[in-house]
Amino acid sequence: MTVQRQPIFEEKSSFPYFAFLPLVAFLSALLLFILRSRKAELHPKLSAQRHEEVKSIQLPAETPLAAQTAADDLTRIEGIGPKVAATLTAAGITTFKQLSRSKPEAIKKILIEAGNRISNPATWPEQARLAAAGRWSELVKFQQELKGGLLG
Repeated sequence: MTVQRQPIFEEKSSFPYFAFLPLVAFLSALLLFILRSRKAELHPKLSAQRHEEVKSIQLPAETPLAAQTAADDLTRIEGIGPKVAATLTAAGITTFKQLSRSKPEAIKKILIEAGNRISNPATWPEQARLAAAGRWSELVKFQQELKGGLLG
C-alpha cells in the first residue's frame, strides 16, 4: 500500500503580512529619531565649548593700512559661494576679520536684501574668526562637522 504524501506548504495563508509594513516603518522611524536625538545631545556641548574658544581668539585692531589690504577669499568659509561672496563684498565685507565681527543677523539681512533667502550665516563669523587668526587646521576640522554651513 502506497501512501501519497502531500506537501506541507501547499496551503496558502490568508494572513495579510503586508499589514505589518506601516508598523515596521513607524518603529524604524522612531528608532532613527531616538538615535539622532542622542547624537544631537553631544553636539551642543562640543559646539558651545568650541564657540567659547573661538570667541577668545584676539584679533589685531584695524589699522588704516590693514583697511587697504587685498580682500580675502570669502569662499573658503563653508556655506559661502561666489555669488554670496560678491554680495558681501558689495556690502563692504571683504576680509575674514570684517566677517568675524559681523553678526549673523546682519549678514542675513544683507543677503535677503540682495535676494538670497537660502543661505544661513549662523557659523560664518566663527569660521571667519579662525581664518583671520590663521588657524586653518582648526577651521578645516570645524568645517568637516558642518553640513551646508550649519552644525549637523
